[in-house]
Amino acid sequence: MQTAVQPSRQLLVLLMALCALGEISTQLIIPSLSALEWVMAAKPGSSILALSVFVAAFGLGQLVLGPLSDRLGRRPILVAGLLVYLVATLWMLLANSMPEFVAARALQGLGACAALVMSRAIVRDVWQAQAGPALALTVIGMLCAIVISPALGGVLVRLGGWQAPILLAFVVASIIVLVVLGRYRETNTQLDPQAGRLAKLAANYADLLDRSFCALALTLAFTYGAMFAVIAGSSAVYIGLLHLSPSQYGMTISAIVAALIGGAVFTQRTITRLGPNKIVSIGVTLVALGGLITLLVHQIFGLSVLGLSLPQVLVTLGGGMVLPASVAGAVMPNAHRAGLAAGFMGFAQMAGATFSGLLLSNLQDGSAWTMVFLNASFAFVAWSVFHLLQRQRRPATALP
Repeated sequence: MQTAVQPSRQLLVLLMALCALGEISTQLIIPSLSALEWVMAAKPGSSILALSVFVAAFGLGQLVLGPLSDRLGRRPILVAGLLVYLVATLWMLLANSMPEFVAARALQGLGACAALVMSRAIVRDVWQAQAGPALALTVIGMLCAIVISPALGGVLVRLGGWQAPILLAFVVASIIVLVVLGRYRETNTQLDPQAGRLAKLAANYADLLDRSFCALALTLAFTYGAMFAVIAGSSAVYIGLLHLSPSQYGMTISAIVAALIGGAVFTQRTITRLGPNKIVSIGVTLVALGGLITLLVHQIFGLSVLGLSLPQVLVTLGGGMVLPASVAGAVMPNAHRAGLAAGFMGFAQMAGATFSGLLLSNLQDGSAWTMVFLNASFAFVAWSVFHLLQRQRRPATALP
């Protein structure tokens, strides 16, 4: 019988890197989007589609790869996904047109999604009932990537052009592949031969999607959608309208999203005592407050670097709580289908980002209004959905 993999710092570092890969893939290239459009003779704003298709593939893939890993194991799905990621990243480097680049980004998103959903499922496999703090730590790895990558991407674009950030993403993924092949062994010791089959999958989803799970999934989706509106739209606003350089823009975004780490650290330290739902409630309230203040400041005082950036710190601080706490609250009670639960939460997160990105792409008018309005709207919906569903479920299933 295979010996169960034990928790270790080395494994946790690997899982943090896997969780961060999707954000590295996106945040590194954001400062290069304007240069990419110019080199490929694409219309302004068309590069937003490259962000949207990535998160669409990233989310949809998790609906398949999560339950498939419950059936086949985490390791084969993880290795296959990482190899697809490497091929797609090479394709991006060689792309000659925006449609070709967008197609490569979609394939890259499919490969990267394996890293995220497997990292979350592996945490549940190994840490079991103590998975909450460990999940929060893996999210901190992802958030560190969000903080560091925009500034680093801005510097790389200035030094090496639009291809330099993509090349760094390829190098990072190559190192992760080598570590996975050499150090990681299977953690799913109880394979379910029925997992992934349509009948069993439908039954599992019907059982999984109760009111409590839906509250966490929808809150995660709209919270991430609120943040993604700024992530995807900020390059055009800060560089095009506020006239920051790519490196200044990267440092500004990094300063804003640094609050994500503060929220995740708070979650990691308090989730055992407060529970996931309480932390999600605090976090989504901060997100809604930050989105509302951003909208009011923009309408009253107009567009400015500080007026846009400072209220968004509240959004990212709350987001840093919502992301790990909602995933922990969804995955921890579902040990027997950790891949399924982790996959659906990843899908929900990316669905929110995709919806937000598509609206931003189709509604943009050359001003910052669309970005600011979508940020506030998604934040308000996240707060409303969570508290509505929580009120409806509390009498029957109050937390101890």
